[in-house]
Amino acid sequence: MYFSQLYTIFLCLCIFHRASAAPQKVLKPTEDSFYDAPKGFEDAEIGTILKIRKTPHMLRSVYIPINVQNSWQILVRSESAEGNATAIVTTVIEPYNADPSKLVSYQVAEDSSSENCAVSYSLEFGASMDTIIAQVEMYFMQAALEQGYYVVTPDYEGPQASFTAGRQAGHAVLDSIRATLASSNVTGVDPDAEVVMWGYSGGSLASGWAAALQPKYAPELEGQILGAALGGFVTNITLTAVSVDDNIFAGLIASAINGLMNEYPEFSELAKDMIRPERLENFLKADSYCMVPSLIHYAFDNFFVGNDSYFTQGLDVFKIPFVQDMINSNTLALKNNTEIPQIPLFIYHGELDEIVPFSGSQRAYTNWCEWGIESLEFSTAMLSGHITEFFMGAPAALTWVIERFEGKQPVKGCQKTQRLTNLDYPGTPEALQIYFQAAYESVFQMDVGPNGENFTKSDLQRLAKRSFNGFTPIDTSNLKKR
Repeated sequence: MYFSQLYTIFLCLCIFHRASAAPQKVLKPTEDSFYDAPKGFEDAEIGTILKIRKTPHMLRSVYIPINVQNSWQILVRSESAEGNATAIVTTVIEPYNADPSKLVSYQVAEDSSSENCAVSYSLEFGASMDTIIAQVEMYFMQAALEQGYYVVTPDYEGPQASFTAGRQAGHAVLDSIRATLASSNVTGVDPDAEVVMWGYSGGSLASGWAAALQPKYAPELEGQILGAALGGFVTNITLTAVSVDDNIFAGLIASAINGLMNEYPEFSELAKDMIRPERLENFLKADSYCMVPSLIHYAFDNFFVGNDSYFTQGLDVFKIPFVQDMINSNTLALKNNTEIPQIPLFIYHGELDEIVPFSGSQRAYTNWCEWGIESLEFSTAMLSGHITEFFMGAPAALTWVIERFEGKQPVKGCQKTQRLTNLDYPGTPEALQIYFQAAYESVFQMDVGPNGENFTKSDLQRLAKRSFNGFTPIDTSNLKKR
């Protein structure tokens, strides 16, 4: 009941708020020269800072600008899935009263094959509302900022928006961390800062690949990355494609395949030959859509099933040797002795997931545990689907992240726990309060960070009552201090 009351109040605040400033025009990545790699960047080492600047605009959550101490965008030398030189942008956020020794690398579920849906752009106040998912996830990042943690969130899909190219994403996440740790003279982040990674759905794909690739790709980060929280864990993109074909989430297929086409030119030519000519133009439009517009445009389209499916070979397309090799190369926990994470993992997944099948997380858990992973905690939610677990699993993830920074020992070996919901995970009541604190401070333009104003349940009830009576200024003088 307490959670439902808080959730209702939160919705009321979002509905009745009034933003204090009008947004200015924000340049899209294709219009902004900052995103262009400088001449000769290929010669720089991976993780090198190529450019750095303050974010051109305030950051925001949904509609509302947020008040952080500082934020920067960094252009970073990275690598594509096949080892070619690339440059990705990452956003570093400093809260008020920051602890420079703690850094959360948060990977947003961008889930788009359009470069103009990049996270660095999406989080700027005034950017297109087509990128609303990134803005929703800012609330999760704010919860980390409330603890005093720096947050870095990379454009892990790279300059070509290579959605679902796991190796590209993993490289980008690790190089983003490298660059942030090297930015001390500008951002104040301690070069020896402890790091925890976190991501849900598409963000879990990037975080999971970063965890798997770290031992070989970024061995110097051993001991510095304390773990990764992976929600709605995407391990096998074929599972999702089969799951969402011909339903309301079918647009994910168009975006995912276009993302792979952006990363793998040979696959791009092959895919175009396999798509019905009369449907090809519509299929390629996915490169101009962010996630939500793509879901709307392609809702209930049939890509592999039915006589008029986009792909003439239907699901047999995945049996083509080149396609099989490409998919296998972007599938986690597929083969023993290859890319097994050496950091603690927390996987949380709804058993009723209708987008990212639960079986993928179960397979990763089973295989990695059989192959000797040192620490893997698997928390399953019997009553959650993909979207419900996005919200209901977040407090558990935040609790786990906080415990890593507090020095609490993760599980040894493997541990799987089944709950009705992950709101039953130990420590979630405290995490819930942090989330609502973040929402409250966002709505009322307060400083984001520790040692600011705090609130109680009665404060929230009073705010909700005033919201229903019309928006009026709130007296915060009697709010508790932390």
